[in-house]
Amino acid sequence: MTPSAEPTSQRADIAALLVPADLLSGGEIIILAIKPSGWFVLLASLPWLVTAIIVGAIAFIADIYRSGTPVETIGCICAAGALGRVTVACWQWMGRTYVLTNRRIVTVRGLIHVRVTAAAISDVSRAVPAASVAERLVGVASIYCMTDSQNTPAVVWNVVAKPDEVHEIVMETIERSN
Repeated sequence: MTPSAEPTSQRADIAALLVPADLLSGGEIIILAIKPSGWFVLLASLPWLVTAIIVGAIAFIADIYRSGTPVETIGCICAAGALGRVTVACWQWMGRTYVLTNRRIVTVRGLIHVRVTAAAISDVSRAVPAASVAERLVGVASIYCMTDSQNTPAVVWNVVAKPDEVHEIVMETIERSN
């Protein structure tokens, strides 16, 4: 899917919903505006969920061999912790937007305290897709935008759906700017 696959007016309408109004400067054109994949919520919560399952299983097994273990209490604490982490991940997903313009690559994070991380497209030398084992299992990846002057990524887009297509669009924009 290239950026021109959708009618321009439809893309502009969707981008207007995702991108904060004061983010763009004069003459900046949105090429791509996306949210992380819905898998973001599960992948961000995965360590907590696995921990809750392990602790709950240990409490259940301990209750089998030793009566009097507060298995219900431990189970409720584990469930509450897991639910709390999933709720936080949902808020993180809602407050995260990735924007590619003709001048910049941007990550907008936060619902209350909004943080914007941006790099000029002309400064970005390459975009590198990378996926953890969990990301590969669900078909998503993260895209790291690197500059020549830094050893760390200037901008990171985490848990992107259709990473090959998004990477292609980002690389075409980088190549056009050079």
